[in-house]
Formats: sequence, structure tokens, C-alpha cells
Amino acid sequence: MTAAAPRMAIWPGILVEIIALALIPLVILRRKEPSSTAAWILALIFLPGLGATLFLLFGRDRVRLPVQWKRDADQALALRRRPHHRHASPAQRDALARIPTAVDRELFRISGALPGGEASTGNAALLLVDGAATYAAIGEAIDAATHHVHAEYYLVARGDAADWLSGKLAAAAARGVAVRLLLDGFGSFWIGRRWVAALRAAGVEVAFFLPARLIFFQPMNLRNHRKIVVVDGETAFTGGINVMDEYRGVRGEAPWRDTHLRVTGPAAQELAQVFELDWHFATRREIKHDRVAEAAATTLARASAEPGGATVAIVRSGPDVVGMQRETIHRLFFSAITLARSRVYVTTPYFIPDRAIIVALQTAAMRGVDVRLLLPKLNNHPFVGQAGRSFYEDLLWAGVAIHEYGPGMIHAKTMVVDGTVAMVGSANMDLRSFRLNFEVHALVHDAATAAQLEACFEADLAVSSRIDPVSFAARPWTQKVIEGAARLLSPMM
Repeated sequence: MTAAAPRMAIWPGILVEIIALALIPLVILRRKEPSSTAAWILALIFLPGLGATLFLLFGRDRVRLPVQWKRDADQALALRRRPHHRHASPAQRDALARIPTAVDRELFRISGALPGGEASTGNAALLLVDGAATYAAIGEAIDAATHHVHAEYYLVARGDAADWLSGKLAAAAARGVAVRLLLDGFGSFWIGRRWVAALRAAGVEVAFFLPARLIFFQPMNLRNHRKIVVVDGETAFTGGINVMDEYRGVRGEAPWRDTHLRVTGPAAQELAQVFELDWHFATRREIKHDRVAEAAATTLARASAEPGGATVAIVRSGPDVVGMQRETIHRLFFSAITLARSRVYVTTPYFIPDRAIIVALQTAAMRGVDVRLLLPKLNNHPFVGQAGRSFYEDLLWAGVAIHEYGPGMIHAKTMVVDGTVAMVGSANMDLRSFRLNFEVHALVHDAATAAQLEACFEADLAVSSRIDPVSFAARPWTQKVIEGAARLLSPMM
């Protein structure tokens, strides 16, 4: 080995450090929370190779061309957009007038100023608890489809559940139903080419949202986390349930606990519009409607469905929303907590709140509101679970009750406010759902749905353990260090 060899070996390391330092201005230009910015800068300085790799994969939370495509899709599909909305439309005012309590009206008034969040009346809402009930309801709807089935999922994992879905969709396509399936390129990366090819051969259109093959051009952390199924434009499903065997229990583990929602009526059209927006973005193709066939399917669906008394607003969020309407579901959660007068029950699997949500929970409890959080005891992402536990003390001292679900993983993303308003959707109470993911949530004013969600929450509490503030404060210092380390990195999660 020559004397020049050691000097040559130094250059790759120097190059990595130069790249890492060159990324720091990009971190600053993101204009994120100071804690997030500081965490990324420290990672780039002290762990240049790892920090640069993580930032290039997960840190770039804006994409310019895809965002432009999303805006083009809004215009092409004539979606209602209210970037400077100040006054409710006549339909919105009618919906608000039917809501008896002032707090609920205020919450729906706020949702009406958010993208797609205008309330509609005459909906029938049905809460679906766990995977078996959800898959059965979705399967029944697909089997009855006469015109189209549009399905959108973050995660379809290999297994019996995925084969069940493919069988239902293929059978519908064989009947002449137009079937489209949109999968997130990251979450459903491992579903496999054969599974997709079999569906396409059966006549199902399959597309991927930000496919993983574009890893060097589009950040991996922009994920379509929505779960939507729309049948004939009249019946729709949304919530937290993906297509995976964990909902039936695998390897001797308890089935995952989760919650979904079926809506029939005008709100189904709102979910249909969200799907069409995402489909146009992913495929660059607009869905052409056969109005005659669609009208026949709608007439048949309405004839078999009772009009409901639920007022529903569909709120979507994602990094394509710009200006003051960014982080729309975060605003919805914050508003619900701050407007509550008697009780707020929150279930979320991944809990990494920002300062605004922490203060909202604290001050609600300090006002005398019964604030309860239901989180998993054993998280399927242990690091995220540890980060979430680092926030417990900030909330316990203010009177927030925190419960950890015992039987297995709880994956539901729900909130019920004052026993009158229910919220079910795909968004977790964490920074990723608030700022990075494409999410959708349903806001429902319906006494039966809210009562059912509260009953479900109480049943979950019966198999959960409440965190005692004194015992939790006395936990080992090693545990506190682990939680603190996870919390330090939480802005990057």
C-alpha cells in the first residue's frame, strides 16, 4: 500500500460530510418547528452519512410537480375549493341550522372552512368495530355494486385478507362493474407483482400513489394514508382499517382493535371526490363518468337505502394544501378539544402531539372537561410508543386520564366530543398525520353514532389499565432516558 492510499480513503468521508452540510440550508428553508429543524441539523452534523440518507428519504416533505398535479386535479374534477372561504353556503347553513347545540355548530362551521369539509345532511352512518365487521360490510357492498367500485388503501399486506379483497374486486369486474384500486407506493410496496398482475388480468385497474421506484425523485415520507371504498357513488367506507391479517389475529396474537365507518348519502360523494382527486394524481387520467349507467346505479342504491339523519363533513388533509388551510385535520382535532364542554374521548395508536395539541388537552382538563386518552400498551412500532410515553407527565399533572389498551394493538383513530359528535378516520394524533400524510376524517353529528362510539370506548377501557401519575413519575431513570431519546427524535418521525 502506498502512502497515498490512506489519504485516498479519507476522501469518501469528507465527501459525505460536505453533502450533509450542504443539506442544512434545505432543512432551514423547510420552515418547520424549531425542534424539528434542530433535530435534523444535529443529525446532519454529528451523523452525516445516516443523517443525509434519512433526510433525503424522509425529510423532504414537499414535492413541487406532484403538488401541482394535485392542484390541476382539483380544477379538472371541479372539486369545491374554498381557499378564502369566509361565509357558509346555503347548504352549509341549512346543515348547521339542524344541529341543536352551539358547540357542535361551531365545530362544523370550522370544518366548513377546511378543504372538502362542508357538512351535508340526510346521511346514514354506521360504526363498524374491528376487521371482521368491516370486511363483511365492504364485501356485501362490493357484491351489490352495479356501476363502479373505487378502493383506496395505504396498506394491503400479503395474506388471506389481501386475497379476499382481490377476489371481491375481480368478481365485481367480471360482472362488468368498473373497478379501480389505488394503493400507496410505500405502504403497499410488498404486496407483490403477481397479486397486482392477477387483478389487472381480471379487469381491475390498479395504480400506485407515489410509487417507491421514484425514491430518488419523490420523498418516501409523503404517504397516502387514506382508507376509502366507494360503491356506486352512494355507499362509502372510511376509517383506520387496512387490508391485513392482523385484524384476524396472526401468530397467536390478539386481533387488532380498530374502527371504520360506513356512510350512505351525500357524504359518500365527498369521499368519492377525494378518491377521484387521488386517482387523477396517481394516473394522470380523469375518471370519465357514464352518466346514464351511474344514474341508474344511484337510483337503485337510493331505493334500497333509508335516508339518514346524520350530518357529516369529510375533511381531507395533505401537504398539497397550502396557505392558512394547511394541517387541516390538526385544526379539526384542536378545535374539537378546545370546544368540548363535558367530555373528550380520544383513541389513537400513535401519539406524538405538538405543543398546540398538548396545551389544548391540558386546558380542557383544567376547565373540568373529562379528557381521556386511549393508547396501545404494546405498540407495533415500539420506538413511537416510547416517544408517546414521554408526553404522559405533561398531561397527567393537568388531569388528563391516560389508559393503555391491554389485549393487543389498538389501531383506531377516533374521537367523541360531549357525547354528540363522533370523528372517525385515518389520521393519528401525531406529527406525521398532521403535516406529511394524505389523510381523511369524517366528522359526524348523529346521536346513535356518538353513543355507539362512546360505548365502544368504555368497553375498551374495561380491558385497559389507567396510568397512575405517582407510579409513572417513579418509573426507573433508564426508562425515562429511553423515552427522552425517542422524544428527541420524534420531530423527525
